[in-house]
Order: sequence, then structure tokens, then C-alpha cells
Amino acid sequence: MLYGYRKATPKDPHPGRFIPRYVKALPTLISAIGLGLVAFVIYPIVSFDFQNINILGIFTDSGLLSPASYVSQAGENSGPTLVSGAADFTKASNWFPGSIQNDLFSTQESTTQEAHATPKSYSLSIPSLGIESANVSLKSEDLTKALVHYPQTAMPGQIGSPVIFGHSTLPQFFDPKNYKSIFSTLPKLKVGSDIFIAYDGIEYTYRVSKTFEVKPNELWVLRQDYSKKTIKVVTCVPPGTTLRRLIIEAELVKN
Repeated sequence: MLYGYRKATPKDPHPGRFIPRYVKALPTLISAIGLGLVAFVIYPIVSFDFQNINILGIFTDSGLLSPASYVSQAGENSGPTLVSGAADFTKASNWFPGSIQNDLFSTQESTTQEAHATPKSYSLSIPSLGIESANVSLKSEDLTKALVHYPQTAMPGQIGSPVIFGHSTLPQFFDPKNYKSIFSTLPKLKVGSDIFIAYDGIEYTYRVSKTFEVKPNELWVLRQDYSKKTIKVVTCVPPGTTLRRLIIEAELVKN
């Protein structure tokens, strides 16, 4: 309460106390700040899901990968699947629960290979998003320290699809140098954009050809298609959540 009662006396028949306007306005100001902070967090999530639906209530398909347009290949009954909040999503093995390939993360971290064997990492660049020479780890699943190459998927330049995971958060906190937020603006990447991979002394150019979303239990997206050379880049959507997986598929460009 911003007021109180005082007993009137003959000397002070009107003991009411004047409350300054700025004090009266304080609750309104605090409420406005609180609502602003909530909107700051909620807006990117809500807009991501609703801006891709047109006035007829159907998904658009313009070929653009952005919060306003994406293609879903997860099927008609592919609504958001809420995953366990206890899972640590800085670990790549928690992104697709149930995949037998997840067990290989611990194996590849503990094994020691010869110096001339497969490199421990390679780099990824997406100039249109400001991402330059990001490290892609072949040995670790820790997404706070690097992008992660999913086990038993093709290497860059090979037939099949290297599958690369990258952590994201709300787009307001995007930082291409911070692996916790490096893929926060990945939904803005457009079909036709280039992704550059530098692996074992060779640079490969992949051009984005397809974008879609899947639920965490749709393990088919990790399968290898040995009829072509592509790459799949993966992060979580809507922004700041772990409800679904955004898949960016790009085809190798012949130099």
C-alpha cells in the first residue's frame, strides 16, 4: 500500500500525507519493465512459429529459410515434441535420443589415434551469417567449445552427408565467436547461400538447397544417402528452445 492512516488532532485536522507522483508511478514502471522482459524472450519463439503460417492457416513454401518461411518434412502429425528438461543440450548425444550413434561419442573421445590418421577437427564458414572458420570437432560432443560432427556420418567431400550440430539461443544473443550462440541466426540462412568447409587442406563449397524441421525422435534425418554429396547443419528451434531440430541441407558445388 502507498498510503496510511493518521489520527486527526486539533492541531492537525487533516493529517493526510502527500505521495509524490513518481512514487505512485513506480508499480506501473516495474510492471512495464517486467512485461518488456517477458516479451523480449517470448517474441522470437512465437513469431518463429506463427510467421510461417499464411492467412489461410497453411504453411508457406517460398524456398527461404527464415522465421517467416520454412518447409516441414516431419509429416502431418509432426507437432512439437517436448523433450526432457533434465537433458543437457550442450551435449550432442542428447539431441536425437535413441540413436545408437550417440554411444560413439564416448568412444571417440577416449580413443587415441595415430598422428597421420583422421584430423581431430575441421572448420566451417557461413559468410552470410558472419560465421568464419568455426571449429568442428571430430572428437568431442561438447557444443560449448565447438561445433560437433555427428559420429558415423560422411567426412567433407565424401559421398553422403556430414552432419554438423551447433548450439543456439535467442537470436538477440547471437555471437559468431561464442559456440553457445553460434547458430542462433541459422533460421535466417537462405536457400542458395554458401557454406564453406575446410578439411584436411581442401576447401569445399556447399550450397543450401533445402531446409526443414524434424522432431527429436525422427532419426531418419541422420541416415546417409550415398547417391550424392551433401551436408546437413543442425540446430534447435524455435529460437531459445529445444522442441524441434532445424535441418539445413546443402549440396557440394563442383569447382
